[in-house]
Amino acid sequence: MSIPLKIYITPFAEKGVAEPQKWSGETAKKALDVVNKIWAKAKIAFVINDYVEDKPLDMAKSARNNDQRVLDVLSFRHAPDNAVHIYLVNPIVNLSAGGGSYLHSDPEPASFVQWYGNDFANGRAWAHELGHLMSLDHVDVDYADEKQAALRSNLMTKGLSVGSDLTSQQISTAKSSKLVKRFGG
Repeated sequence: MSIPLKIYITPFAEKGVAEPQKWSGETAKKALDVVNKIWAKAKIAFVINDYVEDKPLDMAKSARNNDQRVLDVLSFRHAPDNAVHIYLVNPIVNLSAGGGSYLHSDPEPASFVQWYGNDFANGRAWAHELGHLMSLDHVDVDYADEKQAALRSNLMTKGLSVGSDLTSQQISTAKSSKLVKRFGG
């Protein structure tokens, strides 16, 4: 099962002054390799259908602290088509999330992923956001409970985790999601 992606490398600008771009086509491919290793457990692969060096998004740094606002602004820049839109952006100061997604692919399948500086961290954050697009919610971990603490290595652990594990239930949910069905799963 493969799902097409349209990648937008989208730097930020403030008051017309573009910020240095962190992502490139090469770093996106390396991060996507990590994404596909994680999702291989579910026999789901993501392929870059199109790649766009997008014009900088002129947005004040103070307005970037809300992941839903950032995703709304990014996704409304481009019309929906027959691919998942992934916006790769520079690091966002004071944003508690690694990115943002429209849960259940509504109004369109779109996510943004911020730069973390290395292929694994970038790919893991991207895989997590794709998990949301495939109807997966966050896993909350009670670290005081030994059984619960074992979930800290799960891909969908809330916060800036390094986990990449998926449960059989998460795999089943992803495979039966609206997004996977849309692309032939």
